[in-house]
Amino acid sequence: MVMPLVVMTGVASGYGAARVLHDVELALAAGSVTALIGRNGVGKTTLLRTIMGIRPLDAGTMIFDGGDIGRLPPSARARAGIGYVPQGRHIFPQLTVAENLETGLSALGPRGKARAGVPDHIYDLFPKLAMIRGRKGGLLSGGEQQQLAIGRALAGAPRLLLLDEPTEGVQPNVVQMIEAVLLKVRAEFGLTIILIEQYLDFAWSFADHYAVMDGGRIVRQGDTAAESAADVAHLVRI
Repeated sequence: MVMPLVVMTGVASGYGAARVLHDVELALAAGSVTALIGRNGVGKTTLLRTIMGIRPLDAGTMIFDGGDIGRLPPSARARAGIGYVPQGRHIFPQLTVAENLETGLSALGPRGKARAGVPDHIYDLFPKLAMIRGRKGGLLSGGEQQQLAIGRALAGAPRLLLLDEPTEGVQPNVVQMIEAVLLKVRAEFGLTIILIEQYLDFAWSFADHYAVMDGGRIVRQGDTAAESAADVAHLVRI
């Protein structure tokens, strides 16, 4: 029997005394893509932040590749193989594109320090970034910043990629490019992906599974091949 790459059991987390997540149960097979959907404020971003270790785990267990990561700091989780693209991108505005991408190498630990520059495959995935590698991050368009944020996460060679609203505020042609990149890295590198996405047609274009959150819990799960985006749109009330 093949063990899931990620297993979350009874996960609870929040902000101080305000509990946001309640008894979250989720298992992810290696190489799968799961669309995490639901209306605003139901805990989707908090779940990704808890997986990454930015929010503390108040209760439950979180297993990644057979090991308990529930008490590890974000840096250790990144070195274990978890990459995170936050909502709002959070790139470094005063650093160049190349320098921003190089910060992603820190997830590799000593291997990252030994690398001479950004891996070629990142520029192959995002040719525009190769063209503007010397430009400061703060001068980029929203679509360019999103490409940079995804490229930075991929530079750390993650096995699990957490994406929070990757299509937010970007042009349709960039959305198509991001979709193509995610399909490619999934096929070539076997990435497991958790995706928060309000644009359900985009999520359904490459996700295997979906999980609906409401009130800090996962209230429904299913396969995207069995149910269309239209079938579940009423559940997320967006």
